[in-house]
Amino acid sequence: MSRDADRVIRRSIGIVFADGGLLTLSGTAPTHGGHGDEPLLAVLCDPDAAPVACEEALLSTEYDEDGVQRRATLELWLGGEDGRPIRGGGTLISAVEAEIDGLHTRIAFFRWSVEGREGLGHYEIARARA
Repeated sequence: MSRDADRVIRRSIGIVFADGGLLTLSGTAPTHGGHGDEPLLAVLCDPDAAPVACEEALLSTEYDEDGVQRRATLELWLGGEDGRPIRGGGTLISAVEAEIDGLHTRIAFFRWSVEGREGLGHYEIARARA
């Protein structure tokens, strides 16, 4: 069975913006279900402000021919009165792989832009080995 066929059990993103703000997103795949059934938790923290948990977070990923995440887009719903999501995306800088205790992890380092805010961060995908 190929690595790409192994079950994704966790995805996580961490971004540090040039202005000092932070964004984290984490999701753990349910035992049963498919794409889109994964609950995602995202928290945004502006510089000098308290963290704000998003009401809903969506993450879409594009992979290269080796299965490495090369692009990602984010849609974060804060539940504000304007009803508009925060949108952003990231592109691959480089990636590494590790295997520990039956988990195969790919950590990709990304350049991110979220609503015009530039930042650097990681995008990790952990898979259970079959």
